[in-house]
Amino acid sequence: MSEEKRTIEHPEDKLREGEGEENQTPAEELKAAEPSEEKQSPVEGEKSFSESSAEEAVKEEKTTTEEEPVETDKNRLAQKKVEEARRKVQSAEEEIEECLRNIEEDLHRFEEYERESLLPVVDESRALLERIDVGELPETEKMVPSVELISPEEDKPTIRDLSPGKGGALFLALLGGILTLLGWYLFAAKKAGLTLLPQGQPDMTLLNKLSAAISEFFGQGANASVGMAIVVISTLVVMWLIYTIFVAVRASKNIHEAEKVEEAAGFYCRKKEECKEMMKRVREHLETLDQTVRKYEVVLHEQNAALRRAFYIEKAENFDDLHDKSKKTVRELQDLLRELDRLLETPMARSGMLTEESVEALRHAKRTINDHILRLYS
Repeated sequence: MSEEKRTIEHPEDKLREGEGEENQTPAEELKAAEPSEEKQSPVEGEKSFSESSAEEAVKEEKTTTEEEPVETDKNRLAQKKVEEARRKVQSAEEEIEECLRNIEEDLHRFEEYERESLLPVVDESRALLERIDVGELPETEKMVPSVELISPEEDKPTIRDLSPGKGGALFLALLGGILTLLGWYLFAAKKAGLTLLPQGQPDMTLLNKLSAAISEFFGQGANASVGMAIVVISTLVVMWLIYTIFVAVRASKNIHEAEKVEEAAGFYCRKKEECKEMMKRVREHLETLDQTVRKYEVVLHEQNAALRRAFYIEKAENFDDLHDKSKKTVRELQDLLRELDRLLETPMARSGMLTEESVEALRHAKRTINDHILRLYS
């Protein structure tokens, strides 16, 4: 008996349990109602959504690219070729301009050196030689060799933007549409037994008769609406064909013109590359010339000092009064001035190319001054 009492639930306990369930919040009820299965994390769900969105975007982009007309691709390719050719030409021009600036700066520095350092020494040498009356000497004004860096025969290719021809295609399409409508009018007027030129102002009655004649010709009965639809659709088809064909022809022509521009730009850039290489040689030649002339300046300083010493010590009034060693100094000074004049009077470059005369003059001048220096130290 006591065990049965122990198993019987007390009414108050049931009441407390019921109150506990009623006191649960809605969030706790939802949580309790959720299944015990594992749930996907928000991060994983978010990642999955991002990946699916990216895939959809890629598919949409591919679809858009595939739907683009071939003519548009051709025009884009042609314009890309033209822009690339223009970029190459501009890059070649900038490189040549930089080469020109470098050579002009070198020439400017050489002119300053000549004016401030070389010419005073040369003028003194000539004055000393005139003092002993060794013959007529050339005037010394400017001794910078002439340099022509740009060939007058060079022509820069003209690069124009290519037109897709849509404006012209639209005009021809409109013209074709008008001619198509005119053709339908003449055809329908003949079938309906009407005069080609209407007697009065065209009205809907005349238009319905013409449309009915066209519809009847195609076996659809005298239905003005069907005839009108045939005219409109056929006119639009003709206009679309004319527009498409003209744009396609223009795109093919643009590709051909772009290839010609690309070829001309390549040829021009190759010429500019050769020109840049020749300018590099001119600049190297000018650098070697500058070094050689500076040797002449140093040696002329010494020769002038030797002559001044001879005039002061030997009291010579002319060449014959000089000592044999002083006469040798005079002859060497004459040879040095002659070589220097020949070197600086020879044109260095013509049409951007280094001249053979300048190369030979520099070679001879270097050999002369080096032989003189070698004798000094032997």
